[in-house]
Amino acid sequence: MPVALRSTLRNWFGRRHLVFGTLGLLAVTLIAWFAFETTLNARIHDSREQAQRRLALFERTLEAIIERFHYLPVAISQARETRAALANPDDAAAVEAANGFLSKLNETAGAGEIFLMENNGAVVAASNWWTLTSLVGTNYSFRPYFAEALRLGRAEYYAFGISTNVPGYFLSQRVDGPDGPLGVAVTKINLGEIEAAWWRSGELIGIVDVNDVVILSTRPDWRYRPLQTISRARIESISSQQRYGENGVDNTGIITDRWFSRGAEFALLAGNDPETSGYFILQELRLPKHGWQLIAFTPLAPLYGGAWTAAAAAGLGAAALLLIVVLLVQRRRIIAQRLADHERLEQRVAERTEDLHIANAALREEIADRIRAENAQREAQAGLVQAAKMASLGQALAGVAHEVSQPVAALTTHIASARLVAAQKQDADIGSILSTMDRVVDRLAALTGHLKTFARKETRIEMQADLGAVLANALDLVDHKLRAFGIDVEYTRHRGQLVVTGNPVHLEQVFINLIANAADAMEHTAIRVLSIGIRAEGRNVEIAVSDTGSGIPEGELANLFDPFYSTKEAGRGLGLGLSISYGLVRDIGGAITVASVPGKGSTFTVRLPLTQTARTEGQQA
Repeated sequence: MPVALRSTLRNWFGRRHLVFGTLGLLAVTLIAWFAFETTLNARIHDSREQAQRRLALFERTLEAIIERFHYLPVAISQARETRAALANPDDAAAVEAANGFLSKLNETAGAGEIFLMENNGAVVAASNWWTLTSLVGTNYSFRPYFAEALRLGRAEYYAFGISTNVPGYFLSQRVDGPDGPLGVAVTKINLGEIEAAWWRSGELIGIVDVNDVVILSTRPDWRYRPLQTISRARIESISSQQRYGENGVDNTGIITDRWFSRGAEFALLAGNDPETSGYFILQELRLPKHGWQLIAFTPLAPLYGGAWTAAAAAGLGAAALLLIVVLLVQRRRIIAQRLADHERLEQRVAERTEDLHIANAALREEIADRIRAENAQREAQAGLVQAAKMASLGQALAGVAHEVSQPVAALTTHIASARLVAAQKQDADIGSILSTMDRVVDRLAALTGHLKTFARKETRIEMQADLGAVLANALDLVDHKLRAFGIDVEYTRHRGQLVVTGNPVHLEQVFINLIANAADAMEHTAIRVLSIGIRAEGRNVEIAVSDTGSGIPEGELANLFDPFYSTKEAGRGLGLGLSISYGLVRDIGGAITVASVPGKGSTFTVRLPLTQTARTEGQQA
C-alpha cells in the first residue's frame, strides 16, 4: 500500500475522526427523532382540534333538525281534531277528521310520521293512514316514549320503526283532558337526512346511544353494532326493547382495542376494508340531552407518514448542515493559514500607517484650534468695538448731563421766584402750574444726577451702598423702558435700611441690566409684571428680580453668564451684560443665580454681603 494512501486512511479512520463521526451520527439521529415526535404530536393535536370542531358542527346540525320539530307534539295535543278523536276513538267522523288534519300538517312540517295513541297504546290516527305502512291500529304501548309521556308529560326516544322499517327519533307529548290523560301525540323525525350529509363529508362519524350501540353512521355496516363487544345478558336486555328492528344488535364490536397516549385516545379497528381498519384517533363529544355520543375516527397512517417525512427532512438537513460545518472548518483552517501569512505583512504596514494617522490627527487638531482661536478673536474684536461705542455713548451722556445740570439749576431758581410772586398775588392757578413744573424739573435734576453718578470714575477703595437707594436709582434709569412696554412693577421694600458692601455705581449697573433684560423678556407677553423682592438672612441679603416672560430653555442656563452669549434676537444685545454683572457681584463676595420655567418666566437672585453695622441692626430688630 502506498505511503500516501496509508496516511490518508489513518487521517480518516483515526480515533479522533471516529469519535466525531459517531457524535455526528448520534446528533443526526436525535434531530430526526425529535422532528418525528414533534411533528407527530402537533399533527395529532391538530387532528383532535379539527375533529372536535367538526363534531361540534355536526351536533349543531343534529340539534337544529330535532329542534325544528319540537313544536309539533305540543301543537297536535292542543288541536280540536286531535282531542275529539282521542275522546271518541269509536267515532269514525272524528277519526277521519284527525287523519286529515295530521296529513295536512305533515305536508307542511315535513316530519317522518305524526300519529295519535290512545291510553292503551293503540294508534287511533296517523298522517300516513292512507298508505300500506299505515300506523293506524298498531299498538306501541311497549315503546318507552309512550310510557314516559303518560308519566312525565313528554318524552324523546330513538328506535327502529316496526311498521315502516325506517329508524327515527320520536318526540311525544301527553294530551290531557278534563278528566285525565286522553292519549299521546307523537312526531317521528327521520334522521336519514343528517346521515346522508355526514356521508357526503367523507368522515368516519357515528352516533352511539345509551346502550353503546351505533345508531347513525357514515358507514352502513357499523349501524346497530356496539363500539366494543358487550355481554350476552345485556344483549338480551337490549333486544327486549325492540329498539333496533327485527334483527336486533349485531354484537360484533367495531373497536378491537382503545387506549390513551400523547394526550389523545386511540383505537384499533379490525376488518378487511382498508378505510375502516387499522389505527385511528378516537374523538368523542357527549350529547347529555339525548344520552348520546358523537364519535369521529381519524386515521393515523397519514399522520405517521407526515411525521416520517418531517423526520427524514430534518435528518437530511442536519446531515447536510453537519457536512457544511465540516467543510467550513476545513476551509477555515486553510484561510487561517493564509491569513496568518498575510497578517504579518499587514502588521508592518499597519505600524507605518498608524504613525501617519497620528501625525494627521495632530495636524487636524492644530488646524481646528487655530480656526477656533481666529473665530474667538473676531468675536472679541467685534465685542470690544461695540463696547467702545457704548463707552463713547456713556461719556457723551455724562457730558450732556453736566451741561444740562446748570440750566436745570437756573430753571429751579426761576420757578421758585415765580412761586413767590404767585403767592404774593394769591393766584392759585399759576401756583398749581408752577408746582407741577417744579416736580418735573426735580425729576430732570434727579435723572441728570444719576447719570453723573453712574459715569463717575470708580475707585479701588472699599465702599458701601444703600440697597434701597441703589434699587430706586436703577428703577428711575429704566423707568422709560418699563412705561414703553406697559410693565407693572411690584416692589416689596424692606422695613429698615440695608447697607451692603460694594460700589453703588457697580450695583446700579447690575440691577439696571437685570431689570432691562426682564423688560425685554416680557415685551411680547400678555401679562407683564416685574417683581422685586428683598430678604435679609444672616450676613447676606438676597434680591430676587422676577419677570413673567417666555422663560429660558434649560439647555441654555449653563452658558447664560458666558461672555458674548445672548438669548435675544440678533442686533439687540452683545451678550456682555450678564457676564459683567456676574463679575461685579462676584468681586464683592456675592453671587447671581437664575431659575427659569419655560413659558412662565425667570427669576434672577442676587446675593450681596451686608456690612457689619447692617447685620447688627438686623439682629437687634
